[in-house]
Amino acid sequence: MSLPLVLDTRQLGRPGIVAATALETQDGIALFDTGAESTFDNVIAELRKAGFAPEDVRHVFLSHIHFDHAGAAWRFARTAMTYVHPRGAEHLIDPTKLIASATRIFGGEMERLWGRIAPVPAERVKVLEDNEVVRLPPFEIRAIATPGHANHHHVYHWDDNVFGGDIAGVRIGHGPPIPPFVPPDLHVESWLESIRKIRALNPAHLYLPHFGKIDSIRDHLDALEERVICWSKWLHDEIRDGLSEQQLVYGFADYEHSELRAWGATDEDVQGYEAADPSYMAVGAAIRYWNKYHPEAMAGNK
Repeated sequence: MSLPLVLDTRQLGRPGIVAATALETQDGIALFDTGAESTFDNVIAELRKAGFAPEDVRHVFLSHIHFDHAGAAWRFARTAMTYVHPRGAEHLIDPTKLIASATRIFGGEMERLWGRIAPVPAERVKVLEDNEVVRLPPFEIRAIATPGHANHHHVYHWDDNVFGGDIAGVRIGHGPPIPPFVPPDLHVESWLESIRKIRALNPAHLYLPHFGKIDSIRDHLDALEERVICWSKWLHDEIRDGLSEQQLVYGFADYEHSELRAWGATDEDVQGYEAADPSYMAVGAAIRYWNKYHPEAMAGNK
């Protein structure tokens, strides 16, 4: 395996929704995100198809600690060092608060969606600061702080490749890239700056957890930037007009799905987008963002 390998986790049995990315180095496999613990066996099966065993994974680079990206990190910790943003490390070592927060959102669906959540031993966690480099010959992998989706988000850059995490967007099937707006850390200005950071790297290849390898990167980032701006404005206007949260959930779903179809997404693709990035989460994220960071823009809220 000379090029990065996209590993389909088949979250909830669906292909093409959540991916990990594997890179062969002289010190074993580097895995970018792990997927949920519930899909660990699927990731291992994909690795075995490529000729590798679970113990060959020696390094795990996490874009952020949401369960669809990092939930299986503890399963790899026996043989792998886990690299993470400073703000994410404590929650890997003690996921109690993270579990409580997610349970408020997903309730009784937690185990079905994410599997078992367990700590990563502290000695297997390595904090990476912004622009810190991990040397895994023949590669030098640089962590780049890219908030907006989560305040503990990194993308990873090596050679002419970027692993983009969620800040680089969700792109399913024939559809366009969209920004996964989720609470509690949505910050629009930071998101736009993070897109500029990725653009400045001028990568030839971009790897997305949702989903896979992107080659037309300039077009991808331009379209993503447009959606960040348009979605935040749409949500601002509707919140300011006094719609209830339930009205916003239905209204935004219609708005998003219409946009997806206009950009070429099939009905199956739209279902895939909802599986990867449920549209209702954008509503709570936007309400919190506008009220916390721009309360003056909400003046006159009906």
